[in-house]
Amino acid sequence: MQTALTTSSADLSAGAIAFVDVETTGGHPAWHRITEIAIVAMRDGVIEWEWSSLVNPGVTIPPSIQRLTGISNEMVLVAPSFETLADEVETRLAGRRFVAHNARFDYGFVRAELRRCGRRFSAPLTCTVRLSRELYPEAARHNLDSIIERHGLECSSRHRALPDAQVLAQLWQRLRGTWPAEALDAAIERVGRRPSLPAHLSADLIDDLPEAAGVYRFYGEGDALIYVGKAKNLRERVLGHFMGATRDSRQAR
Repeated sequence: MQTALTTSSADLSAGAIAFVDVETTGGHPAWHRITEIAIVAMRDGVIEWEWSSLVNPGVTIPPSIQRLTGISNEMVLVAPSFETLADEVETRLAGRRFVAHNARFDYGFVRAELRRCGRRFSAPLTCTVRLSRELYPEAARHNLDSIIERHGLECSSRHRALPDAQVLAQLWQRLRGTWPAEALDAAIERVGRRPSLPAHLSADLIDDLPEAAGVYRFYGEGDALIYVGKAKNLRERVLGHFMGATRDSRQAR
């Protein structure tokens, strides 16, 4: 099953939104697992529902993560696995813009967990870190604590999924009340603009490339190896090649 959504520019801030936050056992979706997930749904600036669940990750939560989130191994022992929750998560996200703080993190983990269940997921994506930088370039910091303080938002418990997702919903409402709809929608479109890929490559590549250090290889016709590179951020470097190809016919070939 694959879930996808195309959203017109006219309803970027007023359309169906899912504010998502996940707590995890670590920082990389390929190696770590979700321990808690929350989704807050909004339409036309009004919250429709809130949902959250602890998740049994099937692995031990490191002590440092337990101290940060307050989620212990004992708490998730009787929680459902992500596979058990997959139908509900997919249904609740369907047809909605996926909004998260440092969105690549949360989006990457949700996609990875759904992929483990044999499901493909994609959605329009808005990162509130990037949106805050776009709208408030004069601000020195754009982490969630700074945004909470700057906008006077309320959070009952930081680093728990539902309170953090509720903060994003509050921020969205605050932005809708502060900025003209046209200006806010234009900013959302700018920060969510996706790079162009060659026509024969899957659009999923944009979401699947990890934001981590590593080595990458380009293959040509007949699976001939034509280039090997390394990068601190694989996603930025590989997509940078394709962006450069739009200006350089030789590189495009």
